[in-house]
This record gives sequence, C-alpha cells and structure tokens, in this order.
Amino acid sequence: DIIDVKVLPHRQHDAFSHRGLARELATLLGLANKDVEVAEVAADTTVVTPEVSIEDPKRAFRYTALRVDGIKVSDSPVWLKEKLESIGQRSINNVVDITNYIMNDIGQPMHAFDANKVVGKISIRVARAGEKMTTLDDRELTLNGTETVIADDEGVLALAGVKGGKKAIVDENTTSIIFESANFDATTTRKTSDLHNIRTDSSKRYEAAMTSEFAKEGILRAANLISQLVLGCRVGALVDVYPRGEKHFTLGISAQEVNKLLGSAYTSQDIENVFKRFNFEFTKIIPADYLKSLIPQVLDKPYNRLASTLYDAPDNFSCGSLVNWLYVKCGYPSPRIAIDMYFASRHITKDELVFGDLVFTNTLVQKPKDAMIYSQVLKMEIPDVPVYTKTVEFMPGTEFSKGIDHVGIYVGEGKVLHTSSAIGHAVVEDLDTSGAFKNECWYGRLVGDLSLEQFVVTVPYERLDIRIKEDLIEEVGRVMGYDDIVGVLPKLSRVGAPHKRLYYENKIKSILFKAGYSEIYTYTFGDKGEVAIVKGLAADKEKLRTNLGAGVLSALEMNLRNAPLLGMNVVKVFEFGNVFTQDCEWRSFSLGIDDGKKKSNFAAEVDELLSRVSDELGGGKVPFVISSTKPYVIEVNFDAYIETLPVPEKYEKLLNEQVNVVYKSVSAYPFMLRDIAMWAPEGITQDEILAIIRTEGGELLTRANLFDVFKKEVDGVSRTSYAFNLVFLSHERTLSDVEINEIMARMTEKLSARGLEVR
Repeated sequence: DIIDVKVLPHRQHDAFSHRGLARELATLLGLANKDVEVAEVAADTTVVTPEVSIEDPKRAFRYTALRVDGIKVSDSPVWLKEKLESIGQRSINNVVDITNYIMNDIGQPMHAFDANKVVGKISIRVARAGEKMTTLDDRELTLNGTETVIADDEGVLALAGVKGGKKAIVDENTTSIIFESANFDATTTRKTSDLHNIRTDSSKRYEAAMTSEFAKEGILRAANLISQLVLGCRVGALVDVYPRGEKHFTLGISAQEVNKLLGSAYTSQDIENVFKRFNFEFTKIIPADYLKSLIPQVLDKPYNRLASTLYDAPDNFSCGSLVNWLYVKCGYPSPRIAIDMYFASRHITKDELVFGDLVFTNTLVQKPKDAMIYSQVLKMEIPDVPVYTKTVEFMPGTEFSKGIDHVGIYVGEGKVLHTSSAIGHAVVEDLDTSGAFKNECWYGRLVGDLSLEQFVVTVPYERLDIRIKEDLIEEVGRVMGYDDIVGVLPKLSRVGAPHKRLYYENKIKSILFKAGYSEIYTYTFGDKGEVAIVKGLAADKEKLRTNLGAGVLSALEMNLRNAPLLGMNVVKVFEFGNVFTQDCEWRSFSLGIDDGKKKSNFAAEVDELLSRVSDELGGGKVPFVISSTKPYVIEVNFDAYIETLPVPEKYEKLLNEQVNVVYKSVSAYPFMLRDIAMWAPEGITQDEILAIIRTEGGELLTRANLFDVFKKEVDGVSRTSYAFNLVFLSHERTLSDVEINEIMARMTEKLSARGLEVR
C-alpha cells in the first residue's frame, strides 16, 4: 500500500521524508516512535582523505565528505529498486540509488562524485562570473557569479544544493567515490534554482531550509549501505567541516498562554503529555526562582563585546548576550541588542523596579568599530556600532536619539547584574554607585509575571518551524484536536474608526448597485504596461496594468456577447483596483456602459450618476477621464479623489434592503438564440403564450424575453403581435440546430393549435 502525502512548505524541513512522516504519525496517533541508530564504519587508513574547505560559512553551513575505494558500480539489489520505484523514482545504479534512498528515508540530500575525476581540493565557494559547467542531464550553464558551487582545483563539480555536474559523474568505470552530505543556505539555493530553471528533489529540500545535524547521519548511513552492497570496498575517514555548530533553540510557554490563545481549558498535565508525545525535552520552572539559580553560574564569566548568545554563551558574554541568555534559559526569547530589548519591554520607572526588570543606559564610552556581531533573530551577522540609536532586531529602524549601549538585570535590593569592558567580567553591583549606570537610565519590564509556572521546551534541531510561542501553542492545539475547542465570540466593546478608502468605496458601490451596475474584477497582469514581472504568468500576462479602462472595455465586450443569456439590454459594470506605472502605484476606479449599438451615447446618464455620487459623498464633482466613448468607459484616480472628501466619523450600514440572490453555475457550452413572433386573437394573454413556450422549450430553454408588442385591427378584428427572444443552453453538451429546430417546430404546432398565427 502507498500513502501519498502532500507536505506543505513550512514542514518540508522535517516531514519531507519517511522518517519525518513516521515521527509525525507517531505523535498524532499516540504511538511509540522508533529511531534507528547508525553506527560509524571503521576508517581504512589506506584510503586518501579528501581535503575540503568552505569559503563562506553563510552559504554552506556544513559539509561532510567520505571517500570509498574498491567500488564496483552495478545494478542495485531488488529490495532497493523496489523501494525507490514505489515512490516513483527510477533505479540508476547502486551508488546513486543509495543517495536517493537516504534522501527520501531521512530527508538529507546527498551526492556522489567519481573520486578519480576530482582534482585536488574540494572547495565550497561562490561561482565566478562566466564560469561554465555541464550538468548531469547535459545542460550547458554559464554562471553569473551569485551561485554557490562545489568545485575542485580545475572547475565546478556541482551547483551546491541544486544539481550535480558531469565532470565527476559516477559511471560504470568508477572505482572510487566521494560521498557528500551537506547543508546549504536556503535563499541562495532558491535563487540559483530559479536563475537556471532547475528544480530537483535536493533543491526542494534546501529551499525550505533544513538542519545541519542530519548531514553526518546521512553520510554514515551511506557508508553502511555501500559496505553492504559492495563487499570488500574500503571506507575512508569522515571529513566534517562545520564552522558554526547548531545549538538547540529553547522556548517557554505557560498553561495560561496556551489557553488564552487557543480558547481552551487545558491543564498543565495535558500540555506536558503533548510534549511527551513529541519527544520534546522540557522542564517545568518558576522563572523567578530559576533565574536566581542561574546568576551564580554567570558571575565572573569574561566579557566579550561581540559574544553571541547562541555560540559563545555561557563561556563569555556581552551585556546584551548576558541578559538574552538568562531570559532564553527561562524560556523567554528576546532581542540580543540593548536598544531592541528596550523597545521590546514595557517601559517603567525606577520606583517600579522588581526582580528581573531591565536597566538601560548610554555609557558615552567610545567602543571599537568595524566589527560584526551575530544576530540570532535575523540569523545573520550585523555591523557592530559604538552606540545604537535605531533598533535592529525588534521593530527595525525605531529611533531613540539619546542612544543605548548598555543593559543589566535588576536583581533586587538596589543591585544590578551586568558585564562591561571596564570590569572585564559579569558582576552584581549597586545600581546607584555603579560606574556603568552613572548616566541617565531607562527601565523596562520584559516579562509581566516571573512567578507563573512555565514550560521551557528544547526544540529538536529539525523543527525549524518552531521559533516563537505561538508555534509551540499551535503544536499543542493540533495534537489535542482543534475540533474539541468550543468557539466563543470575543467581547468587543469598542467600534473602530472607519477606513476612509473602504468607507467611500462601499458608499459608491451601494449607489451603483442601486443603479443597476455590477462589480467586476479584471486581471492585474496583461501584455501592456510599464512594469514587467520577472516571471510572467503567461505570454499575455507579463506586465502590470497602467489603467482599469482596458479591462472594463474587455468585460463589456464579453458580457454583450452573453447579454441574451443574462437577460440584459444594456451592460453596466464598474471596478476598483490598483494600477501601476514605473514611478508609483495608486487606486483607480473605472465604470463602463454599453448596449452594443454604435450610436448610443451614455454621457448624460453617467454624468448624472456621478453627480449623485458627489452629492451623497459630500465632495466636489468627480474628476473622471473618458477612456472610451463607444462603448462609454470612464476612469478616475480614486486616491486623488478621496483626498478631497471629509474623514468619515462613523460607519454607515449600506444596502439595508434584503436581497435574495440565486446562484447558478455557468455552462461551459455555447447558447443558441431563436426568435418567435405570432398574432394572437382577443382573449389569449401573454402569460398563456409564455406557458406554452416554456413547456415545449423544456429544460433547454433558459430564457424567454418579450421584446416587441403591438396591436393591429384586420377586417374589424383586433389582434396583438407578440415577439419573443428565446435562449437555449445545455450544461452537458453543445446543442445542435437539428434538436433546436425540432423544439421550435413543436412550439409552433402547440401555439397554432391554440389559435395563434406564428409568423
């Protein structure tokens, strides 16, 4: 049996594999999850160890390599072929099949090079502009210098994370291979994949981001499998280049936070059981008590201005990383930079200080420049500056002209814990006498109540989707079952201020609906415009529209063709939408009216309608531009127009009258038209004639419209002429003239039998 599962992008980093899905099913179904340990294969010292270097750790986070000699490339065993074929993959050979098997098994992409075709050192570097390579499927690529590549001393071996090259392809003559298992930057991989229009199973996984912790396991599994499949092969020593090892991410939530967000009533034990089903490591703490227990551990730890919480703590600290580390250990992620902490906290006075609150200042001491610090929030290195006057991580760009360069934690009894370059290590000092806080200070409360019991959860490496409290709470909700949560409407006591543009759009829509107009939505993209998109949706949808009038005109033409089916003599439509030029974007309004007659002039009607609009809105005359006179189409810069209108004070309920609307599906087949006219003697009514027409027309008769009536006296006898327009349509097939002619013949026969003279 095959289960086909659609893994959405936000879970591809951990669930896009058989192991990931097994873990997910075990959690949801309350089953035990079995993790199979992989053993290291003893290294054969006769095998040459590959030399590997990573030039930019921001592009390649980890790269492992392993050489295997004594290889014989051949068909895979039946069990391996069947497993790959069961998921729609073609078996290639035993070496390539191993890499594909591991990728689908644990989610770690892999590749294999012919070791004898690799010249010198393997480098993971930025491509050189104009550099060329041939892919495994014989595509000739010219690189533009933005890609990450895997190269040897001669040239490119592969597009990192995307596609292998032909230079070191494994074939039937291969006797030595180098397995690679790595992790590459998601953004660079996606851009490279888009640039060269190459989509692979590997690129899908790297684009979604993934943990580097699987890289070593993947290559060890490959070593074990190749040893089983090729008896007598010699496995060399593992090369593992890991410039900045991953650290576990921790998050904290309380039962109160879970229930407040979900609207649930789960107990602490309920939440604990969910974390156990996930196999998440966690502790239950009272944050204030735990924070107090951590303080002795950080005292006297050396100061390092560039220290990061993730990689340097708790061995050394900056003032910001010290505070950040202590709060993270208690389950409260916070910014790393002091000024960001200040804006992330609730501002308080000195008299309000309690244990755990923060103290901020600008020491006015000149600091080193031209250095970089690692931001865990932004997941990148950022420039260090002497004094920050704008936020970087929290609400970036928020200004504080006085500047903040130092922060400490208030620990009670007038004392503050901090670290600085002047002291050289973490210390507790009296706040009023500390040299670091002698200048103006500001105070903040990052956590409202440190006495509430809190779960501190260690997030598994592979769960990159769990980074904020809400992510963790969502996991609790979906395991417990959203269906079990009773929906409760929020108690809203305030009425928000009207949104000016939406308010006036709705007012105009109400006026137009009453005047018989219909609202339409046309394509934002077309074949004309000043701004082109990088990848067009279609050949005729590659540019952003500069007006609405063209779309309204097309809608009039289309609806006129269907006017008989719609029962309309005049088509009236309007649209609100954004339009774009090279310089700007604005809201536009367009209106169109047409009856299909070349000489019709609707200028007076539209002018009167817009006068009514301006009167009801309380503004000046609507400044429209005529886009087309036949049919009549106008356009208005709506952004500019609403600037002239007063700010609405309150909402108005529009379209109060009850409207009963019946919705019907649109047929994919064309309709057919017929006209029928007749003389009716005195005593026969229009309704009686329509009843005969509808009975004989049956289900195929969609509409019968009376379009002409006149009376005439012949030989002293008064007769009335009726003419009907008939519309026939099927939802199942295309109608033929033969069957419609048969219906018309039966209709004529029945009408004649009733004394009507069909003309």
